[in-house]
Amino acid sequence: MAQILFTARLGGTSVGQFDSFNLGDQVGDVSESVENNRRILQGLLSQGEPKFMNQVHGNEVVEVGENLDSAITADALITRKKSLPLAVLSADCLPILIKGKDIVGAIHAGRKGILNGVIAKTIERIRSISDSELVATIGPAICEKCYEVDLEMYLDAIAREPSLATNSESHCLDLKRAANEQLQIHNLKVIDVGICTAHDRNYFSYRRDGITGRNAGVIVL
Repeated sequence: MAQILFTARLGGTSVGQFDSFNLGDQVGDVSESVENNRRILQGLLSQGEPKFMNQVHGNEVVEVGENLDSAITADALITRKKSLPLAVLSADCLPILIKGKDIVGAIHAGRKGILNGVIAKTIERIRSISDSELVATIGPAICEKCYEVDLEMYLDAIAREPSLATNSESHCLDLKRAANEQLQIHNLKVIDVGICTAHDRNYFSYRRDGITGRNAGVIVL
């Protein structure tokens, strides 16, 4: 049975704006602190070394194995390898963890990812490999009240994905509802932990703080 973990911002070695359990290595934090934090994460998992992505708000899906040591540029990882944790970083975007009986996946889904179809592409890739029943868990992410964009961006986004809509007065986007609909269309059971990163200061939030660290969602088969 797959196991999942979502980190908060406490319990690490970073300081200042990255205090303290920052797991992002491209946000301006001291590299030694990030390395220490990732070792702490691995200790919490008691599994192999987690596989991280170079996330670019795209829709690339990569299947990984234990021997893939090079940097992975993608916004979704899947694996059939047991005891190999997959990690997705976020500070408002949706970390989506998918588990089946013989496969797991980790998706980074922000506004661009949702519009680019990263969720559907990941599910299609998983189902090309496995016929397992799938369950998706949406981790801590920004809520529909906090994700305000300019009106032009709002109108463009809802024209492409209507489930993102809230109202034109606040022009906030509802990433969680859109992800829910895209997952349920593909017959996945969806669990939402119900935490808004912008509201809850126990989590890193780019929208709230600007320069900040990254939370992680981790899944292991």
